[in-house]
Amino acid sequence: MKTKYSLLLALFALIVISGCVKLSEDPKATLTPGTYFKTQSDLDASVNAMYIQLARDGAWGFTSKETSYFGSDDLTTDPGLNKADMRDFDRLSGNSANQSMLAEWQGPWAAIYQANNVIANYAKVNSTDALKNESAGQCYFVRGLCYYYMVRTFGALPLVLTPISLDARPPRADVASVYASIISDLKTAKSLLSNTPSSGRPTSYSASACLADVYLTMAGH
Repeated sequence: MKTKYSLLLALFALIVISGCVKLSEDPKATLTPGTYFKTQSDLDASVNAMYIQLARDGAWGFTSKETSYFGSDDLTTDPGLNKADMRDFDRLSGNSANQSMLAEWQGPWAAIYQANNVIANYAKVNSTDALKNESAGQCYFVRGLCYYYMVRTFGALPLVLTPISLDARPPRADVASVYASIISDLKTAKSLLSNTPSSGRPTSYSASACLADVYLTMAGH
């Protein structure tokens, strides 16, 4: 019996001692923007993830991107159709309870968040300058485009140009500062993007066209 208790005591001591051993962690499955961007494939996947934020239904995948045009003569809704959200804009009464208005706010921010990660990390990727610049140019273009849509709907906006935590709440910048950032992003995109057409992707011509639209809007047209 004494031997039995001695064995149990020894086993308990072994468990306690082994529980105090410091484990050496090697979190290969943990990815962060600081460790993820290594290859062109990583960069391509991140750029695709940016576009996905806009393609989702409820972001820009449906009609939310058109909210800034409702209330004008450009678009209208049929009272007999199931477009209650859109009728709010026809009546100039869109608010935060409107799901399309909410989607136009959330969708672009998700894309901007992803674009910022690429812009902050693309230079260190092991790839050619041409491919890296093309990836970065797309992100500058999308970020500028997102801000362009939002500033016309919401006015003053938080100007987020670097990666931030998801729970950060930066202050709003005035409209003039937002437009200055839009112009800067589109000019940078124009300098980085190629002229070669690619289905569904912006080129330097896309950036030039968007810049022209921005200037016309700023001039009151």
